[in-house]
Amino acid sequence: MITIGICDDELDVRMDIKNAILNTMIDKDIEYQVKEFSNGEDVIKYIELDNEIDILFLDIQMDGLDGMETARKLREYDRTTEIIFVTSIGEKISEAFEVRAFRFIKKPIQHEVIEKNLKECVVEVAKKRGCFLKIKTDNGFKKVYSRDIIYIEAINKKIKLCTKEGELECRGNLNDIVSNFEKQLFIQCHRSYIVNMIYIEEIYNRDIIMENGARIPISRNKYKEVVDKYFWSIGEDI
Repeated sequence: MITIGICDDELDVRMDIKNAILNTMIDKDIEYQVKEFSNGEDVIKYIELDNEIDILFLDIQMDGLDGMETARKLREYDRTTEIIFVTSIGEKISEAFEVRAFRFIKKPIQHEVIEKNLKECVVEVAKKRGCFLKIKTDNGFKKVYSRDIIYIEAINKKIKLCTKEGELECRGNLNDIVSNFEKQLFIQCHRSYIVNMIYIEEIYNRDIIMENGARIPISRNKYKEVVDKYFWSIGEDI
């Protein structure tokens, strides 16, 4: 579950951002919820109750606790929230580095800008979470993080994991393996292959070229799904 927060003291702006979020996430196999806040104080109260916000659209100019101060207080509790400042001013951009903001979006809100930034941010959240598998090897068990897996191949009754550190084999099937991973990162492109989209170098004809040079086939019936999901993940439309 990804929690997306919107903090703005203007109701119409919150609704505008929310509509853009709903349009971006529609028909995507990603569980998410949207939380709305009308001021920075409510954001901090929410975090103080051990709640998490994965992505926060945060207005800079607000009465009371402004956006920059809200971000500073937020960082005292949470170092991983992706902060996207929403602003009509530019003079505080340098301060964003202090609170590790993801980026700025200028008012008036443009839906296509919200969508592009949100898509990229969703992938960043998935990378940070770092789900992992415990793989049984000849020497015992090895922990393999999903973010380090380049692709997965089914060979007979075995599974080959191609990772940044090398190759591993284990018993199982693709469905069991991928059910443990973030759906934002992985896609099955063929009955025998699942790829991690962050390592895709290019899609060429009916093949996926991975960063390590591997060429992975795309089934005819999977081509549109693969292309759509890949371009979604990098914040682009076809």
